[in-house]
Amino acid sequence: MPRAAVGPTRSATPASRPPDTRPPAGPGRGAAPRWDPVRFRSATREAPAQESPPAPAQAPAPALPEPGQWAAVITQAAIEALLGVRPVQQLSRWLATPVYQALARRAGLAQRVGGTATSARVRVRSVRVSAVDDARTEACVTVHDGRRVRAAALRIELFRGRWLVTALEIG
Repeated sequence: MPRAAVGPTRSATPASRPPDTRPPAGPGRGAAPRWDPVRFRSATREAPAQESPPAPAQAPAPALPEPGQWAAVITQAAIEALLGVRPVQQLSRWLATPVYQALARRAGLAQRVGGTATSARVRVRSVRVSAVDDARTEACVTVHDGRRVRAAALRIELFRGRWLVTALEIG
């Protein structure tokens, strides 16, 4: 006894489609039309003899911070890192690699020997700045860390449009 088919049946031959009435694709035939700015231009406006592509919008370069203020902020952050109030990793962008490594080593040693400060209030007392040339500046910063007064000397240089500390000595 033959079995009755349940559900849709599939045939071995593919389903026939209606013939494609579109013209064959090729250069100029059946391809999507290209946008032509002259064709869609207003009839009242004259086409310029030669159009130049629009200049890309460039964001203005951010102005560099004043070197004295920037040196004071970086020195304050470095001393806070030495006291254990701030993680040293926050300074990695602003310090050259050898300076960062030396500060991280010294901060680790200071924390092992003296422990971490609970809440040290670091205050900048004075800043002296001396420009070496257009791209280099040296600064001397006096800081009070809550227990004693410290002096710091640093050299900052222009690096890719920002200041970078290339030398740092904290006493």
